Amino acid sequence: MAGIAVLGAATLGVTSDGVRADPGPQQYAGMPNQDFADLISTDPMKGGYHAGWADMPGGVEERPYVSALSVTNGSTVTQVITNGGTSRPATATGDVTAVVSPYNLCRVNQVPAPGSCYATPNRVGVTVTYDAGHTDGYDFASTGSPEGPLTTSPVIDATSVIDMTVRLNSLGKKLRWSWVNGELLYWRTANLGRDDATVRVRFRPASAPVPASWPDGNGCTATPIFNCDIAHAASEYLGAALMFSLDTTLDPVLTGAVFATRNAIAGYLQPGGTPDAPALDLQAASTHLKSDGALQKGTLQAFLPAAGLVNLYGVLPSDAGTAFSTTRSGDPGSNLAPTYTSWNAAQHGADGMLVTVRDITFSVPKYRVKGKVKPIGTAAKVRGRTTTVSSTLSACSRKTPCAATVYDLGKATAARFTSSRKLVVNKARVADRAMALRTTTAKLPKGNRYLLVVRSGTKLITSSLGKVS
Repeated sequence: MAGIAVLGAATLGVTSDGVRADPGPQQYAGMPNQDFADLISTDPMKGGYHAGWADMPGGVEERPYVSALSVTNGSTVTQVITNGGTSRPATATGDVTAVVSPYNLCRVNQVPAPGSCYATPNRVGVTVTYDAGHTDGYDFASTGSPEGPLTTSPVIDATSVIDMTVRLNSLGKKLRWSWVNGELLYWRTANLGRDDATVRVRFRPASAPVPASWPDGNGCTATPIFNCDIAHAASEYLGAALMFSLDTTLDPVLTGAVFATRNAIAGYLQPGGTPDAPALDLQAASTHLKSDGALQKGTLQAFLPAAGLVNLYGVLPSDAGTAFSTTRSGDPGSNLAPTYTSWNAAQHGADGMLVTVRDITFSVPKYRVKGKVKPIGTAAKVRGRTTTVSSTLSACSRKTPCAATVYDLGKATAARFTSSRKLVVNKARVADRAMALRTTTAKLPKGNRYLLVVRSGTKLITSSLGKVS
């Protein structure tokens, strides 16, 4: 199964003639504005090399767009984009805006081929920028332009909170995972699996290194990441960017998941393990040292939505905070102990779990997130109008009875990125090793998946997936 690697915004920055613009200290960091990203590849400005949104079937009108964007500094909220669409927002020099860019899109009349290009982009980048005249700037630590320094309006610094809503338009069905260059604060998806899917995110900008050169074979952005041994950064930039993976060859189970990095060049996320012991592999790549010689320390956040927790791990969001462990492998180094925080829709936009690893040393550490609670064997069979869920629970007895709960997860062929579940057995008392829970076939029919959760008091004994036969 393939994964996704993502780049920091600086490595995505290019000049108006399509040449990468890697900024040095206190130098202008520029990239093409939305007008350039929308052009067809045959336009003289494109030089025939880079596909724009006009190359995609349906053109600019079918591309994703930022419908709302605001910046909060302290108690001051500045609305930058309201009711945005596919037309470039009107800006004056120094104004904050955003650029939506296609990646790996075929040029008009170019034949799609794996490893070459795609009829529609397999990734979409959204970069918060400021109008710098002929191009846009993306480094908010050193705002300026080729003509001189600028002051962005509103001011964006490391404490600012960016609130952005992106409508994926005709590409919504293809959304898989997403990445944020920043500190993730809030994440809400809507209409997943449909063309009108939307994402709302709140995050703070983050610093990222700009390498002076790349290692031979540059594996910094491969999937998985390899050979990213870079001694030190040439400079750093403060940026705010998103990347949406539209690679439909990836397992849809983590559709709507997102991870975020700080002080990193690239990141990578992939489901792994086995059906009986699922895991999630995370990587982050960066330079060993900052440009001033200080040790580079990064942060990696991964949000697993309720649908992924239930359908991949068989764990309820309410149990996620204590049901996982994370181990480091790959490059030697250090980090603080990972933390697990349960997120809820009211406060954070979505139900799920946020895994956070701080003070990561580099170059390419790998983290495996897996469940601590061991699933047990369970079976469910239909006889007449009754469905019986059975298992052997060694921890349950008359002396120490357990409480068993069963959720119906729907048909096995249904989209696994939905988090719908119906309670069919609620805290049934189990006072014997041999558990047999009965419900009606109307509540738990043949062919449906189910989740069995067993507790002894407040202690979680098991959380196991099954299918009714």
